[in-house]
Amino acid sequence: MTIGLLLIAFLTPPFGVRAYLDARAQTSSDSSRMAFSVTRPAGSVSKLPATAFATSTPAPLDGIRGKGAWFMIFNGDWTDADADRARALVDSAVSADLSHIYVRVADSRRHFYGAPALQDLLPIAHAHHLRVIGWIEPMLNDPTQDAADAIAAARYQEQGQRLDGLALTMEAIRREPNVSQYLSQVRSGASGLAGLGDRYLLIASTLPTPLDHRGDAYAAMSRYCQVFAPMAYWRATGLPQFSGPNGVRSYLDQIFAQFRDPSINPFNRPLTITAQAYDAALEYGTPGSPPVDEIVASMDETRAQGGLSWSFYRLPDADNGVTRDEVQAVTGYPFWQRFTSPAIAAKALIASADQPVAY
Repeated sequence: MTIGLLLIAFLTPPFGVRAYLDARAQTSSDSSRMAFSVTRPAGSVSKLPATAFATSTPAPLDGIRGKGAWFMIFNGDWTDADADRARALVDSAVSADLSHIYVRVADSRRHFYGAPALQDLLPIAHAHHLRVIGWIEPMLNDPTQDAADAIAAARYQEQGQRLDGLALTMEAIRREPNVSQYLSQVRSGASGLAGLGDRYLLIASTLPTPLDHRGDAYAAMSRYCQVFAPMAYWRATGLPQFSGPNGVRSYLDQIFAQFRDPSINPFNRPLTITAQAYDAALEYGTPGSPPVDEIVASMDETRAQGGLSWSFYRLPDADNGVTRDEVQAVTGYPFWQRFTSPAIAAKALIASADQPVAY
């Protein structure tokens, strides 16, 4: 079975068809769930009591250096025990020379639903030195509830293994005070749950160019999160000047320049680029998935601009049109190779001594 068939990553794009794709995928997931009974014990998805959060010895931000990929799972998509699925996903990620994966585990509507998947995935991933970052999409209509969902996801454990951090997708949230309320409660506690403290890894997953999406929430994200992960989908812009290797470099240069603005990123947080590896035609973007030279250019320019790491949406499946050559370009890229410290599985938690937050 090919890597593409094993590694199916469903990342909701941040542009025009987000609501459509999200609703379509969730409808399909809900329909599938009706055909199966849930065999997980009820306690596996319940909130944990308010006890002190168990931290490990602090680890540096090297934990998310490398190449990563984003995976979409919905409530109901992974409910029965499925170790074979977890092994296939991990094997594919390791074969693709990935050091970390982002797995969608919660949103405001369905709260923390990812426990069944993490029960299978965490032990296997950590045994293969693969980091797992929980990906959450809060709407922040209720910052306290959203913070409780994030805390519950971070504190979930299976065989002593926990998520290695949280990626918080807030591209539609650009106004205060909801962002500060949310992030401060993730750090300090919410709804009777102890907070994650000032060293747990939080990644702000945002729109790529803050000056094109003005708001006052970026400074709050810089205050509470150690890393920005702008979604650099250059072809989704639909602008021809951002196609081709030079266009990709120009687009990424613009992103890095804007995040160097102290009014946007006052704590000078590093960037990890989320790159495009899918066809953005449905988003009224430039048709076609990025060719190899564009993908390589995005990795090269991220390194040249001092990016912490690089990830992408997504490896090929039956729908997205990503080519085998593009996959091989990601896998064969000679930099950001897998971090294989034997301490990863034992710690199962990133607590970044070099990038604490200030609040």
